[in-house]
Amino acid sequence: MFVLAVLFAIVMPRPCAAASAATPENIYFAGVAYSADAADVAKEFPHLSKVLDSQVNASLSALVRERLQGQASAPKLIFDQLGSIKDASHSTALALAIDGEVTSIIKIGDLYKTRLEISAQLLFFDFKEKQVLGAFPIILDYIDTGAQPPDGAKLDALYRAMLLGSGGRGSLADEFVKTLAGATVPAPSSRHLRVTSVDFEPKAIAYLQQSAPNADVATVSRQVAREFGKYLSTNQNLAILPFASSQALGGSMAARFVEGDAYQLKIPEADYGITIKVSGFKKLEQGRTATSIGYIYGAFVDLAVTEPLSGRTYFAQQIRQGANQTVPVTQSSTEDWANAYDTLRLLFNNFTMAISDPRSGWVKTSMPDSSNAKNQMTSLQGLVQSCR
Repeated sequence: MFVLAVLFAIVMPRPCAAASAATPENIYFAGVAYSADAADVAKEFPHLSKVLDSQVNASLSALVRERLQGQASAPKLIFDQLGSIKDASHSTALALAIDGEVTSIIKIGDLYKTRLEISAQLLFFDFKEKQVLGAFPIILDYIDTGAQPPDGAKLDALYRAMLLGSGGRGSLADEFVKTLAGATVPAPSSRHLRVTSVDFEPKAIAYLQQSAPNADVATVSRQVAREFGKYLSTNQNLAILPFASSQALGGSMAARFVEGDAYQLKIPEADYGITIKVSGFKKLEQGRTATSIGYIYGAFVDLAVTEPLSGRTYFAQQIRQGANQTVPVTQSSTEDWANAYDTLRLLFNNFTMAISDPRSGWVKTSMPDSSNAKNQMTSLQGLVQSCR
């Protein structure tokens, strides 16, 4: 088994010189990994750890290889050999690191709605220096309904289909290749961004516990961090550092490869840290007709971007987002947490797109209408550009 432990080293931030290195000539595909301590894999990935055996791993790698043949714009990956740690120009590797598995089954009327999610990242690292270079997060969703809830065997089969594709659906391999086609390989000199903390304020926790009593706040916080990272990376074509729930010195993120040798990788300190405080959610009835009821869901977040070394704050604002949802009057219950969470994701998507357009209409309606907020968005735009 290939075990890759990724440790947060006690490393001072480097001088913030923008990346200028050219794309490495050779990038070696290092395989598939779980971002968890080896002892915790079965607990954190109850279905994927059963599905992703050596045969499926080989099929997933082969599918990635096949899909890449039609992607001339993607960085070239070498599958059949590893580079030399004696040659820095042949030491950049790329792993498909799986860091989340989420299964949700809820009953709505007479039907059961199943929602599955796999979160992963394109994890670039230098195996000569044993250091993470940056990551591009990806998230794959599956939603289905049925008269009966799926059993364990059915869920295993659905997760396998998400990895390899089935019935015309996209696969994790497809998402990997699509993300890689638009990715820029991070250089060691790149400035680094990372989500450093996600906190739920009391009002947000109360809403979560009421609408999803079985949800774990810590687990949802990790999901929120990955969602924000995905949108920031996708909308700004930006590699970021992996999120960890503990940022104290000695905190760690481990990754376990399915096959191969073992490495110890350092993760450099983030040049800029992103803190997210989910302050609350709202649900309001907007209107009703003889056949339907309209609701508006609101999500509220305090978001800050700071430079730990200097203490400088580049961005610190309250952000809000609303989203409409219409349901039939015959529907006895609504998916309040799913709708609120989708509204939060919409907020992240709109905010990370607005970084490229600080004067957009969305900024005017979703953030305080002040010169300070506009100036901070412009400052954040420049910061993100310097991290590419």
